[in-house]
Amino acid sequence: MKKFFKKLVIALAILLMLPVFDPQTAQAESFVANVNAKAALAFDENSGQILYAENANKKVAIGSITKILTLYLVTKAIHQNNLKFTDTIKPTQAQADMTNLDELANVSLDANKEYTVKQLYDAAWIVSSNSAAMMLAQKVGGSETNFIKMMRKTAKSWGIKDAEINNVSGLNNSDLDKGMYLGSKDGENKLSAYDIGIIVKHILDEYPEVLKTTSQPDLTFSTSQGDKIYKSLNLLLKGNRDYQEGYEFDGLKTGTTKQAGDSFVGTYPINGTRIVTIVMDAQGGANDKDKRFRSTQNLAHLINDSYKYQTVVKKNHEILITKKEKYKTYRDVKMWVPSGTDPNSFIYKTTPNKLGFNVAHGKKQAQLIVKNVPYGYINYPNVKNPVKKIVPKKVHTSFWDNIANFFKNLF
Repeated sequence: MKKFFKKLVIALAILLMLPVFDPQTAQAESFVANVNAKAALAFDENSGQILYAENANKKVAIGSITKILTLYLVTKAIHQNNLKFTDTIKPTQAQADMTNLDELANVSLDANKEYTVKQLYDAAWIVSSNSAAMMLAQKVGGSETNFIKMMRKTAKSWGIKDAEINNVSGLNNSDLDKGMYLGSKDGENKLSAYDIGIIVKHILDEYPEVLKTTSQPDLTFSTSQGDKIYKSLNLLLKGNRDYQEGYEFDGLKTGTTKQAGDSFVGTYPINGTRIVTIVMDAQGGANDKDKRFRSTQNLAHLINDSYKYQTVVKKNHEILITKKEKYKTYRDVKMWVPSGTDPNSFIYKTTPNKLGFNVAHGKKQAQLIVKNVPYGYINYPNVKNPVKKIVPKKVHTSFWDNIANFFKNLF
């Protein structure tokens, strides 16, 4: 009996020497570790407030996340009446052939058939059809290379200075034929998570109707063998394999190449606002097809556990920046408050862009953001000069070229 009590005393002494275990800290650390990606970012789409950032300024290969910018410009062309959903496009033989390669295949295209812009638009968003994106880009820009220049100019106008944009699909240039890319033969599109965030905020701010397309769980597409149903690549959509109740993802885009790994840009509405998540090159086994979605879910849970979305300033409240700068709120102001933070400690400042929240400054309006939130706000400058469509120059052929082409087409 004495031996038992002796052992019990020793065991208790060892337990008392161990560090105190904090379940909340352990849970938070677990979620951070489980984001498990080479780069990640999460922000409030409405205010631009960043809620999480990891290696977010590191430029990485982005794969088909490229198509968000491609389809932004296509959507813009539709809004400007330069393109209609009812317009038809016939693929080139090269574009049709790409859909028969196992590593590049999704929807099957026939070089002898015309497809509507709407069919191609849906295919590019929902199942990431490379050829569909290329056909749309060629239609808008006159050629794929012209469209790539439009993409570069657009990114630059948004403050993205060092983007590497070499093609419209996100494939490695080595998978493409001449005329489908700019840059080196093995070039690949590269952006940082911060850059992607700017692009996503632009498309969701300007054309929120894209979510009607990206939220579709499947695509019905006409092929030579009849209509075929393709499942969305976004497995977080309701009804799909990785859906979680309470996190109602309705977009946005997957990205996959050898260089990019498995990446995903997600978005979901919550608390009357909208969160955007960006996970680049999710880590895990080569055959793990759920890792980018699991990383995204863990990021969404981390936000839910680390922040409270609450009112920080009441309607008609006066905010004093300096003795001469006084602003009044139009309505209750809500934002994501880090756990354990007193909103009364927030320090506000004006911003020249559309971030933060709207206030009155006398008879004028202004925007305010909080200076002392952990991650700040995304870089979102106003666009003063919209990018104009590049019209390809007409190629004038000589008399002898016409004769040569005539005989060439005879055989």
